[in-house]
Amino acid sequence: MSTIVVAQKNGVSCIGADTMSSLGSLRQKAHHVVNHTKITHQGDSYIGLTGTSSSLVVMNSYFANPERPRDFSSTDAIFETFRHAHHWMKAEYFMSTSPDKNEEYETTQFYGLIANPHGIFALYSYRTAQQFKRYWSAGSGRDYALGAMQAVYDQYEDVVDIVKAGLHAAAEFDSATAAPFEIFTCDLLQPEKPKPAKKSRRKA
Repeated sequence: MSTIVVAQKNGVSCIGADTMSSLGSLRQKAHHVVNHTKITHQGDSYIGLTGTSSSLVVMNSYFANPERPRDFSSTDAIFETFRHAHHWMKAEYFMSTSPDKNEEYETTQFYGLIANPHGIFALYSYRTAQQFKRYWSAGSGRDYALGAMQAVYDQYEDVVDIVKAGLHAAAEFDSATAAPFEIFTCDLLQPEKPKPAKKSRRKA
């Protein structure tokens, strides 16, 4: 597994991930593996995926085609992006869609987090998404990361320090998480201020 965290504060969104992979009890740390990243850059978004490393390969391959729609600006847009992708994942990448026969819908084998100028989001296997106000985490070290970020969020002003706190806690206690970490930031879009209404002039 892995640990991926996102946070936003003071006009900046941030995503971070550890760089260790594992094959059962075999640990592959970053200094052994060239392609150790768990975060991909798609347009103005950074997307980090947990689970099998093939998920990131598939996502990069799918979005390498510029004609395929992509919009990660809201929970609805993320859903529509991966609803469209689901068909191609089955047809071109031979994705297994129903690992559990009791699933209500076919699953898309992506689970992870997104940070972009619109905010921070979690992506789930039913193609749905959630948007968060302060921080969130995914992966095997999630609980440790969430506890650490909760403890420091109000104390730290720099969002990178908040993300680092979560990753360091996960690496300390989770056997499937290890440094070094990859961290990316982007400025959040500022909401437009409403324009003042023009005063109408009456003729005397």
